[in-house]
Amino acid sequence: MADLYERGSTELLALRPEVWSALFYSTLLEALPFNSSVATDYEGDIRALGDRVHISQFPQFSAATTMNEEDCIDADAVTAVPLELVVDKQIVKDFIVTERAKIQAIDAMNALRDLAMHSIMKKMQSLIIAATIPAVANQLAYTLAGTLALVDIIAAKEKLDSGNVPDDGTRSMVLDSPQWNQVFNITGLTSRDFVTEGSRGGLETGSLPARVLGFNPKLTTEAAGVAYFFHPSYMEIAVQRGLDVRVFDKGVQGCRSERVNVTLLMGELQASDIRVVTVS
Repeated sequence: MADLYERGSTELLALRPEVWSALFYSTLLEALPFNSSVATDYEGDIRALGDRVHISQFPQFSAATTMNEEDCIDADAVTAVPLELVVDKQIVKDFIVTERAKIQAIDAMNALRDLAMHSIMKKMQSLIIAATIPAVANQLAYTLAGTLALVDIIAAKEKLDSGNVPDDGTRSMVLDSPQWNQVFNITGLTSRDFVTEGSRGGLETGSLPARVLGFNPKLTTEAAGVAYFFHPSYMEIAVQRGLDVRVFDKGVQGCRSERVNVTLLMGELQASDIRVVTVS
């Protein structure tokens, strides 16, 4: 009689244990640089009661004149321009976890909460992008369709410089993935002739330097092929109610579950259309 085997695939299959790791495989999340790159100067004003902030802006006086000491001149005047920052966006993401799932399954509450928060912050960035409409003269086209070259960055910089937009170290350059990687084709970023002593070249590290023509480079796959160049003050945002996470027991409704509500209350205002340039 032939030997019989106790095989793991059949005879001992019922004895094979399974292990479920408590560590979740990381979810790929988009970078959201706009949220932290625009101004929040008036956020403190809206923390109290109210849903809008009235902002005033003065234009420049006309050019000054010279006069003789015995002359008199007419006084000049400027008219304040009103702006209004309205907190009218309530961004929410909810999810429900059953009581049985909490008892019998690996705890996923923290992971689900973090994903809900990211969903809200992603929506916040999309609102900022949608509200970004540069002046017509600041809406530039790529020199070579879809390809960001040095000449395009220089053109965007020139537009901001011509508009007297401050070059105070806070200008940002937000790029989509293709344009981000095309920057590595710029000789000045890869040639040893241009790399400062002690620094590592972009081709070696795979990352851009801290500054490119005065811009702080940032990457997001949400840019849809558009390159954004701006000073933070072009856009004002105010978060009246930061990320608020609340857990509700649905037992009163006869449900054995918990509902998690994540909420953000914010508003955005493009205060200037000359402090931002797009290349598309």
